[in-house]
Amino acid sequence: MADNKGLIELSVALTGLREDEVCKKLEILLAENVQPLKIINALSKGMEEVGRLYKEGEYFLSELVFSGEIFKNSTAKVKPLLAKSGGRVSRGIVLMGTVKGDIHDLGKNIVITLLECAGFEVLDLGVDVPAERFAQSANEHGIGLVGLSALLTTAFDSMRDAVRAFSDAGTRERVKIMIGGGSTSDNLKDLIGADFYGRDATDAVNIAKKILAGC
Repeated sequence: MADNKGLIELSVALTGLREDEVCKKLEILLAENVQPLKIINALSKGMEEVGRLYKEGEYFLSELVFSGEIFKNSTAKVKPLLAKSGGRVSRGIVLMGTVKGDIHDLGKNIVITLLECAGFEVLDLGVDVPAERFAQSANEHGIGLVGLSALLTTAFDSMRDAVRAFSDAGTRERVKIMIGGGSTSDNLKDLIGADFYGRDATDAVNIAKKILAGC
């Protein structure tokens, strides 16, 4: 199908950091009334490839940040169309934040975008979030799923502190905690006492569906 070719080209253009081409491809897809979720998924695939290139040393932090800006600006044009699709009922609320000692938010923002596209509401605490604030916010809003993000290995202790904050607040039993980020792993999940490890944004959405939507 023609739109599949356009979606692939959009993804490749984002991976190549060709901002003008991304804008042009996006406008064409929107004019052709391609499903907004398909466009979001194509942009996300482009970002996943950027992440791979960054891990392998082919891209540097500047490229990673630039790709994040392209992604953010592109999804901002698509999100309003999702709301117009009708019949969208919130599947639940997810609390997200980058833990204390880390200010990286690119991966977190991609997860938030996909969660919102899947019908979830997201409360984003931002970056460099103290451990106690996660527990307090989850309690205030009655949230049952929390996502802890970190890119720096030096922030792993902060992840552990955030998990412990729920135990200290007496809410650990009712709150599920997932972790994610470039340096995190399933082993880290076990070490700090979290419940789930999201390998990527799609995995995080599947976890949210399992916990909050029962599917």
